[in-house]
Amino acid sequence: MARRKRRTWSDEEKRSICLQTLAPGVSVSQVARRYAMNDNQMFTLLMN
Repeated sequence: MARRKRRTWSDEEKRSICLQTLAPGVSVSQVARRYAMNDNQMFTLLMN
């Protein structure tokens, strides 16, 4: 079975993803699904 490659985002991509969570009516869960990640990963992304 092939291992998944760890995803990395540039600082600009992180900012863009994080800013999407601030839009009215958009939840962190929705943005996380857009990028195929878990909600908890979003909070980690926000902290780094």
